[in-house]
Amino acid sequence: MDKHLDLKKAILSVFEEYTDYLRGGHPSSVEYHTVIDDNNDRYQLTAVGWEKNTRIFYVIFQADIIGEKVWIQVDNTEDGLAALLEEKGILKKDIVLAYFPEYHRKYTEYAAA
Repeated sequence: MDKHLDLKKAILSVFEEYTDYLRGGHPSSVEYHTVIDDNNDRYQLTAVGWEKNTRIFYVIFQADIIGEKVWIQVDNTEDGLAALLEEKGILKKDIVLAYFPEYHRKYTEYAAA
């Protein structure tokens, strides 16, 4: 199968499952939106809404497909998007932790670029 399509399916599957986890079966005034930019291979999961009198808007995950790799731009979770993608069969060598500076990435278990 096409590697690019496999990467996209893995990202979207993780986003869907993580959204279900966040909802936890409870109604909430916070909504979770998957933002898809297929033209540029950018995928984002956001939280939007209200908790009491506090406005909620933040990016949970953002992942881009650049070349043949997933570049994780934002990961605001304890679970770790990289680990969740690995569970979907994406190899560490195909994941870049883009939120680290380039000089630091070589010290991670993942691709440097």
